[in-house]
Amino acid sequence: MSNPTHLKPDAAASLGTPALSPSTSANASPAFSTILESPSLEPLDLDNASQWRMPECWGHRGASATYPENTRASFVEACKQGADGIETDIHITADNVLVLFHDPKLDRTTTGTGRIREQPWKGVLEHVRTREEPVQPIPLFSEVLDILLLPENAHVKLNLDCKVDNDAVKLFTLVRDVIQGFPNWQTTLAPRVVLGLWHPKFLQPASTLLPYLPRYAISMSLPQSRRYFWDTVHGFSVYYEALATADGQRFLAECHAAGKGVCAWTVNGREEMRECARWGVRSIITDKPALWRGIKQQASGIIADRNKALRPTLQTYILPWVSRKNYWFDVANEARKETEYLEKEGGRFDDVEIPELSLDVARVANAKANANVSNVL
Repeated sequence: MSNPTHLKPDAAASLGTPALSPSTSANASPAFSTILESPSLEPLDLDNASQWRMPECWGHRGASATYPENTRASFVEACKQGADGIETDIHITADNVLVLFHDPKLDRTTTGTGRIREQPWKGVLEHVRTREEPVQPIPLFSEVLDILLLPENAHVKLNLDCKVDNDAVKLFTLVRDVIQGFPNWQTTLAPRVVLGLWHPKFLQPASTLLPYLPRYAISMSLPQSRRYFWDTVHGFSVYYEALATADGQRFLAECHAAGKGVCAWTVNGREEMRECARWGVRSIITDKPALWRGIKQQASGIIADRNKALRPTLQTYILPWVSRKNYWFDVANEARKETEYLEKEGGRFDDVEIPELSLDVARVANAKANANVSNVL
């Protein structure tokens, strides 16, 4: 597969990306889950066009099933495959440059080793390359913004997963400076960027430094989402398997009633994508935007086509039982492990005084930008 044309990095720009992560400090797991159906959520009426809309698709680390994750090539490919948004992860280097990378360490996916925050961009990280081909450099935060500003990507959103090992104040200060360094950022960028937050210690700095960006809590634990984030975020980015439980369906109903958006991650199976559409989530986060595009095309026609594309099938009821990760005890165990990591890196959730924050997103520039912010929410 040919390598897409790369955008040149802006050498002068410092880049940073917040991280998204769920927390399970208290009541990490739902008691039990019914996986096959949505017992607590009234099924959406697919015949009622005013009630139902197709979820958006956000490319998970770009089109990471096709190109190396979190690279310019992956981001460009996600847009080409029809993604409505890009989900990516952000870290700060030792010389205060924002780079897009998932792990705190380089070892898993690149030729480099060690922690990103302990190494400079200049002379070190700028030379690191992916192990997976086609070989790619680590992208800067400004580079993904360059991609968003291409005319053909004017509709594409950006979901920044703010990693918990970042210093929140430094991270959001750098993110703000990079965004505001672009001409007309108030109308061309601010309405399209969402902050994903794993830890409650990020809430106050996000609200203070980036009041014009919506906040989504990233989580594997629904009790944690309710306890630490409910009153302070505009939506939730939730582990798909947690949403498939009985409590997950109750949580979806609560979010629908409160007007909070819900994203589901990471959704790579055709039947799981169709299930998300039936649930009425705001967006799915997937490594395979092209697969979602096919489903969306089938379901975006007349009502009869929509029903045919999304009606439950035998697979809907059989598939959840064939994978251990769909059972409540595995969901609870994954949530527990995630919370342990988050609290090791970021401190105990219970030690954070949850702030009282307005859910009004600061309006910037003009009415057009305001309308676009409403679309994100």
